Amino acid sequence: MANATRQGQNIFARLKHWPTKYSVIGDVRGRGLMIGLEIVKDQHTREIAPHVRDRIVDLAFERGLLILGCGENSIRLAPPLIVNEHESAIALDILEECVSVAGQELAHPAAAMAGSAV
Repeated sequence: MANATRQGQNIFARLKHWPTKYSVIGDVRGRGLMIGLEIVKDQHTREIAPHVRDRIVDLAFERGLLILGCGENSIRLAPPLIVNEHESAIALDILEECVSVAGQELAHPAAAMAGSAV
C-alpha cells in the first residue's frame, strides 16, 4: 500500500496544475490512486462537456491508454496498485497529449473538422 500512496501523490502532484494549464479541466480530485478529472466547456460556468470527455477517452485508447469515463463529464484514473513511477509518467504523458488535443478541438472546431478529413 505504500507504493500506491506514493504513486498517487506523484500523479496528483502532476495533475493538480492542469486546471490552470488546460481550459477543459475544471477540477482534479481524488485520494490515493483513484483520481478524477472533471471535464468542462468553461471553467467559470463549469458547464459540463461530455463530448470532450468522450474524445479524451477515445484519443487515449488510440494511444494505448485505457481510462474510464465517470458520471457525465469526468475521467476516472484507477491504475493498478503496483504501478511504478515510469509507468505513471508514460500514462500521464499520453493523457496530457489527449487533453491538449481535445481542448484545441473545442477551442477551434473548424480546424478540428478540417484535420479529420485528412
